[in-house]
Amino acid sequence: ESAQITWRSSMIKLIILDVDGVLTDGKKYYDKDGNVIMKTFCDKDWTAIKRFKALGIEVLFLSGDPFNEKIAKNRNIDIIINRRDGKHTDKGDYVDEICKQYKVKPEEIVFLGDDIFDMGIMKKVKYKYAPCDCPEEVQEIVDDILQESGGNNCVMHLFDTLRFNKLLPKYKLQDHIDKVYKLDVKEKF
Repeated sequence: ESAQITWRSSMIKLIILDVDGVLTDGKKYYDKDGNVIMKTFCDKDWTAIKRFKALGIEVLFLSGDPFNEKIAKNRNIDIIINRRDGKHTDKGDYVDEICKQYKVKPEEIVFLGDDIFDMGIMKKVKYKYAPCDCPEEVQEIVDDILQESGGNNCVMHLFDTLRFNKLLPKYKLQDHIDKVYKLDVKEKF
């Protein structure tokens, strides 16, 4: 397996994704009692997540909405919820814990977020990206603004951007696709 993937000196070991406004368009659909009942996601983003994992890069969700926990579990993705029980913890406060748990350094982490609530973590990791519909304050601190808005293939574009910038390991396409298929059948849609 190691012969199939060649690591470069600049290595990404962990992708941290905000969910709402990145994997979704940020819209939530509520029932009459004010409970979130639906969000929409893009399948190409799920494929991109599996592609990262197939390359040996861990993926973690860092979200304020507990609604996303079950979705993450069904997709075999770890998740941290930073807002619950009346508390809202800055996402940047989790960096040390995340580095310890995943055995990574901040310079080996990519974060993709879309809102001012993501700025704390963006200031603590090396690689930070945002969808094109993020606020101006976020645009000023990210490395790159992706060409897509939230919920419209952002993670897929992140994968392509990192590959273009030679921040991902090299791979043989068919071997890579085979690994993605193996990950795909373990998910619950």
